[in-house]
This record gives sequence, structure tokens and C-alpha cells, in this order.
Amino acid sequence: MSQETYQDYGIELPMTVAGQKYATCPKCSESRKKSNDKCLGVDTDRQIWHCNHCGWSGMLKNHIDLPTRTPRPKYKKPDWKPTKDLPKKVIQYFKDRGISESTLKNNDIQYDNEIYFPQVEGKLGAICFPYKRKNEIVNVKYRSGKKHFRQEKDAEKIFFGLDSIGVNEKTLIITEGEIDKLSFDEIGYNFAVSVPDGAPAPGTKNFRSKFEYLENCKSELAHITAFILAVDNDPAGKTLEHELARRLGFEKCLRVAYPDDCKDANEVLVKHGVEGLKVLIGTAKPFPVIGVNGVSDLHTELVNLYHNGFASVFSTGWTSVDEYYKVRPGEMTILTGYTGHGKSEFLDALLINLAKLHNWKFGVCSLENLPYERHVLKLAEKVTGKAFFQVSDDRMTEAELTQAESFLQQHFFFINPDQVEIDTILKIGKDLIYRHGINGLIIDPYNELDHNRLVGISETEYVSQFLSKVRRFARLNDIAVWVVAHPTKPNTAKIVKAPTVYGISGSANWANKADNALSVFRGADNKVQIHIKKVRFKEVGHLGQAGLGYDQISGRYFDFKPKAKTEKAVQQLELIND
Repeated sequence: MSQETYQDYGIELPMTVAGQKYATCPKCSESRKKSNDKCLGVDTDRQIWHCNHCGWSGMLKNHIDLPTRTPRPKYKKPDWKPTKDLPKKVIQYFKDRGISESTLKNNDIQYDNEIYFPQVEGKLGAICFPYKRKNEIVNVKYRSGKKHFRQEKDAEKIFFGLDSIGVNEKTLIITEGEIDKLSFDEIGYNFAVSVPDGAPAPGTKNFRSKFEYLENCKSELAHITAFILAVDNDPAGKTLEHELARRLGFEKCLRVAYPDDCKDANEVLVKHGVEGLKVLIGTAKPFPVIGVNGVSDLHTELVNLYHNGFASVFSTGWTSVDEYYKVRPGEMTILTGYTGHGKSEFLDALLINLAKLHNWKFGVCSLENLPYERHVLKLAEKVTGKAFFQVSDDRMTEAELTQAESFLQQHFFFINPDQVEIDTILKIGKDLIYRHGINGLIIDPYNELDHNRLVGISETEYVSQFLSKVRRFARLNDIAVWVVAHPTKPNTAKIVKAPTVYGISGSANWANKADNALSVFRGADNKVQIHIKKVRFKEVGHLGQAGLGYDQISGRYFDFKPKAKTEKAVQQLELIND
């Protein structure tokens, strides 16, 4: 069957465009007064469309099979009737913060005397910040005089000031609070928005719903090429800044440097005036990314290193492995091992540990585990510690399977595109970072990918380019990437030692370009050896060999002699083996 085009459905849009685009809807535009209104949103990456006016939806046949989106929830519209006239005390409150009455009116800021706050189990007077999309209120945030906050229940989470994003605007300022957004309006910078929920607490592991507004506002952000992150200058704000940049793309983001006496945009307006706030935005600098950076560009990173050291490493869940290798975002790990020695099984177990211990999420392209229900059942066994099929008396119950499915649904997103080539996989991985904030990407195995090696390019050159591309992706997106690769077959029928990374077909680049390299080997005693063949940075680990036991029923791995000495470490081991 030939590839369908948008024109087959009356949609005037070239097949070669990319990203989120808008077009006139062939179903409803002719009957509308504004027949040229582009109400049809087309996601050209997924080759699907939806009309915001008449609701018509569809997709091209033979479209690229990107991961299934979670069904869009049914949000409730606020049933809210505020007072129209702002009390003088509210006007004065904003005036003291440098915000005029006209700015309040432009943003429809209102006041209500009887807003229920669960914090006090009663009603209080509150400032009302309406969240609008196309001038329709979809949510409201309430703020009491004592800084209690609440939003409408079951309402859609979007940016405050979403309607400020003009269709021709290429730059967007993102702030942490509504008053910071109003501060930029006050100086004529109307291209600013605020996140709806503030910043996550430092060290927060569960970002499950904290950033859903990014997905809800994806179409409005599609044309933005530069994001200026003007969030609070405190540990929580830094957590928000990093996660926004990771999801939006570090290469698209700039960050501001506050004066020593200020921690947010409104303080700059109050203490340094209009010009001070303009200077703040005018001097915003890009995040350091691979390329050319001056020493001054790295000031923030150097100060952070001085106080906190290098980025955190994460326990694998096995004390014997942790001694030699821990996991760190931004690094590429090569995993090898002979067929039947359990390299993919070990990786699956590692992912389950990371999900349980650190709430990590993963994009998984595992081409030897298709159909994916086969892979899911293997993961479910590792979650429950029980067999999926009746191979022992201790088979998981259907209720336990349902619980395992719920856990896996939150942490694993399977990638199975029609074109199994690295550019497509990385493109889907980037989409999963934006939508779900995945922390890890698995490519298993390299040998099963579609490799379109150009004429004249040697295998050695191709492997080098492939690994450079994957490692760059890991670093630019602050995500851990594992690439599984089969070694060449041994020359002898009796295998007595683990393969080296240099034994992977292609070239020595597998060892040279990897940040970390592991080799899995199952000895004659059926004990599993994890050989750490390379660790680029000493804070992550060092060369050596760890030994693990393996439960064939559940597919779990375990330490022979746990070295946990602290109560916390014991609790973590119990969590993994529960």
C-alpha cells in the first residue's frame, strides 16, 4: 500500500514539514465566517490531526508508530463567579510589588471573599488568578493573605498567561509564579508565562504529574525557539530550572543570573526597577552544551561543583555492583555478553531497581523481546518476585499482575517504530523526555537496528559516528543510555571467560567511546559475573568484577553477602527484594 498524504484527506499541508503545525480544517472551515482560521492541529511527527473547532480527528495510514499517548483526561471547567471589583487593599498589595492596576486588569486578576482552603478547613478571602486558553478560563489559582494556595479540582493544568504566547513569538520567558509573570508584563515584556504548580522540592523523585502542563501546552509552544528560564533562585527553583531545560531542550534554553539581593523576578522589579528587570533578561545566558563555551559561561556549574561536587550517581540496588559501577545521567553505558548469559536479563533487573529506588522512567527499544507483552511479563516477574506462568507453586496472582502492570505503566515506555534506525529512536526518546521526563533510554541490541551505512563509509567509521550520536544525545539531554551489543562468537566451544568490549563487531570504538562498559558472564556454577571493563569517571566507579546470584523463577538478581551497614541501606535492599 502506498503512503497516504494529507491531501488525501483535504488537508493542505506538505508531507515534508516537521513538528506541530496548524491548517484550515476541510470539515468545518467553509461553513465558518472565518474560513481561513487555522483550527486543525497536525502533529506531523505522529502524522495525526485534531480540529479544535469541530473535533474531527484522524491519522495517515502507514504512519510512524510512535509510543501510544495516554488518553487525554476529561478536565472540569471551573464553576467560579468572582467579584469583579478588586478591593483597595489588593490593589495596594500589588502596587507595593511594582505592579499597576492596569496590568491586573489586563490579566483579569480578581478577588473572592469566600474561597475554601483545605489548609484551614474554612473560607478565606483570596486573590484569583484565572488560567485561560483562547480567552476561556480552564483553571483558577487562589492565594489567601496568609499564602495558602489551591487550584480548581480536576481542572486542566496549563501555563498562567498562555494566551500571551503570540503565534509569531519565538522567545518565551518562563517564571515560577504568577506575580513574576505580571512583573514582566509591567515592563512591557508580554511574552512571559508562569508554571501552575511552582517548583518541586529539591530531591523530589516523583515528577509524575508535576509537568503535565508541558504536554497540555505542547501545541502552543511548538513554534518557540528560545526559552528564558526566570524561575526562583533557590534549591527548589534550580530543580525546576534543570527539569524544564531537560524537557524543553538545553540547547533552546537560557537562564538568568539574579542580583545577590534578589531571588525572583518581582524582587528585581521592586529593588532595581524596570531597567534592572530588563537587564536580567538581556544578560540571560545559554546552558553549557557541547560546543564552544567561555569560562564565564561555566560560572554557575563551577560554583555548584564547589559546593556540591559532581552530579549525583545512583545505586544499582546491588552493593557488590555499586562498589564498581553506579549509574549517572548523561552517560552512555555499553553492555555486552555472550548469547544466553543474561545481559538483557541483568539490564531489565537494573531498570527495575532504578525505578523502585529512584523513581526512574525509561524508554525501551528492546528488539529481541517482541512482541512487547513478552517483555512486560518478564519485567512483571522481577517486580513481584514470582513466576508469570505455572512453573512453580509460587505463581503470581492476577491481582499481583495488575499491581505490577500499574507500576510498569508509570515507569516504562516501549519504542517499536516501523523504521528501527537510530535517528528515529532518538527522536522518540526526545519526545518521551518532554512528555514523561524519562531518565533512561535502552537500545537492545545494536545488531538488530536498521543501519543505513552510506557507500564509502567503513564499518569502523560508521560505529564511531553511531556512538558519538548516542553519547551526545545522553549528554545534551542529561539522560542515561544503555546500548546492548553482541560480541563476536568465541573461537572455542567451551567459553571460560567474559568477552571484552573490544570483542564487539565493528571496531575498538565500542571501548573508546563508551563512558562505561560492562560484560555479563555466567560461569559453570551458574553464578553471574558482572565485569566492569571501563568507567570513564572515578566518582562513578572503577574496573573490577562483581558477583550476583540469579533466581531462574523470577529473573531477579541478588547479592550473595549484602554489605549494607546502615538502616537506610537495609531498607533499600528490602525494597528491591520485596
